[in-house]
Amino acid sequence: MKQPLLAAMMLSTALLASQPVLAGNYKEFRDVAVWCDTAMNCSLTLVPKSFEGVTELTLRRENRLDNSLSIMMTSQKPIEPGTRFLISIDDNKSLTLIADVSSIKEDGAKYWNSNPDVAEWLIEGIKSGSMASVKMTTGDETISTSFSLSGSVAGMIYIDEYQDLLNTSYALQVKGSQAPRPRVPITEIKSQTQIPQIIWDKWFEQDGAMCHFFGSTAALEAGLGFRLTLHSADLYGLPCGMGGAYNQPYAFFTVPLDETNAITQTPFIMDGKVQADENGADAWNISFSGKDFTLKSEFKGRGIGDCGSQFTWQLREEGERIFFDAVELREKGECDGDYAGGPDNWPVTWPK
Repeated sequence: MKQPLLAAMMLSTALLASQPVLAGNYKEFRDVAVWCDTAMNCSLTLVPKSFEGVTELTLRRENRLDNSLSIMMTSQKPIEPGTRFLISIDDNKSLTLIADVSSIKEDGAKYWNSNPDVAEWLIEGIKSGSMASVKMTTGDETISTSFSLSGSVAGMIYIDEYQDLLNTSYALQVKGSQAPRPRVPITEIKSQTQIPQIIWDKWFEQDGAMCHFFGSTAALEAGLGFRLTLHSADLYGLPCGMGGAYNQPYAFFTVPLDETNAITQTPFIMDGKVQADENGADAWNISFSGKDFTLKSEFKGRGIGDCGSQFTWQLREEGERIFFDAVELREKGECDGDYAGGPDNWPVTWPK
């Protein structure tokens, strides 16, 4: 992995920085990193050449059509009301932003701007430029950070494709006249209040419960869970307990729209048999696609990810019956330092 990108992963958004394992899709395109969560919200993060002042400049687009764009900057130096950010593209296009109380997040660590005109300015700049810089001025001190834009266009194309907006007027890069499809009704879960009380009481609240967080709900608050609305029910995919150093367990629950029907764990079926354990998590380190409703579950044999297993499941809805159907299992048992192309390229051990 390139050194700047390694640093970016360590100093990236709250999701990347605070969690040992992730739900969603992370990609690198030369000097930029793209992260799309399970609720189909995507961020493109510019990676600085040095880590003074602003350590991240991120463009974010949420999974909706209108007013979905925002930008975020992360700083090692505390951001205060009145802090000025001068963003320049190749030293010939510039924009000044001034922080106020409403735009400062996480106790001064982040600046957030949801003005769509600001985001559009940044999009056009990084599409046409090769370098960006941010001069951060607080009081009498000014610190400059430079960002390579190499890979930005590829990153934006990936986001357009992931969010199913290629060739539409909403596309970041590949614009066209095609009408956008309706947004997938999927929402990120970031707090207990978004979870049905029955689920929380039965599977999370008590010390001995399957998904109890043992005093820390950081995995939940990082937005690693989601709710997907189907025809007959809502599907909840939630981090289930604390997890380990590099494996985060998840559990899935079906909440029928008909409230007379019971809330249950969503079954995982392989060879016609239910695989889920009512006393254990359903999957690990998930990646869910809202485009084709496939779920990947990767269990890492060790932290560097050179061994382990990956299940692919297809979410199916047959009347009021909702379940995950096994598609394939890939495994690499030898932890030998060889990634072998990653889990998508490991040997298929099921079906034979």
